[in-house]
Amino acid sequence: MNLQKIMKEAQRAQRKAAEVQERLAQMSVVGSAGGGLVEITANGHGQIQGVRLKPEALDKSDLEALEDLILVAIQDAQKKAHDLSEREMSRELGGIGSLLGKMF
Repeated sequence: MNLQKIMKEAQRAQRKAAEVQERLAQMSVVGSAGGGLVEITANGHGQIQGVRLKPEALDKSDLEALEDLILVAIQDAQKKAHDLSEREMSRELGGIGSLLGKMF
């Protein structure tokens, strides 16, 4: 493969990666904890977009448990966003997709 062809392929992959990144910004995932007592919505980049707490989660005598549930739900949302990003990049770019996804 000549250098010019390699450069064209790299540019194509870069354009596709940018398109995936734009789509990920519009996608969302929901992380949850406590059987749905706490739900965190994040976009495909893992940026938190919303928080939903069921009234049963609000036990004033045990705020530490609520804090733990929120943390677990955030971590779940971020993991789901990461997995979504990996899948989308891999689907669009094949083997180099996961590598490019880590660059953005």
